[in-house]
Amino acid sequence: MRSATMAGVLALAACATAPAPAPPAHPGGAPLVGPEWRLEDLLGGGIIDNSHVTLTLAPDGTGGGAGGCNRYFTSWKTKGDKLTLGKGGSTLMACAPALMNQEGKYLRALETARSYSFTPDGALVIATAQGPLKFRKD
Repeated sequence: MRSATMAGVLALAACATAPAPAPPAHPGGAPLVGPEWRLEDLLGGGIIDNSHVTLTLAPDGTGGGAGGCNRYFTSWKTKGDKLTLGKGGSTLMACAPALMNQEGKYLRALETARSYSFTPDGALVIATAQGPLKFRKD
């Protein structure tokens, strides 16, 4: 009788501690949510050498990073492989015109995100209305 009671308690405890669903992940196991992703390619044209453009998506639906000159923030949500980023904001520092141009293209593209995928080697690709944004885990 005691064994049956203990088995019942253990079964109930197992149900009560079911893990929360995991955030979206790519085949290599690194999640979309959490790591800092470093931009490697902007709309098929590369990026300015040594510019630091990043994206981090937090579990609470907020996101942001470095645009190359300014820090920016946004909101995001996923449904399957669909990715939507909200209209964001940024700091207002001035930089070299080429960096400002690259940052503007990047931020405008992010606002038109449609979906995301991962390449076999672990890169994150966000499809936008202007073209792809390709990131690597930083």
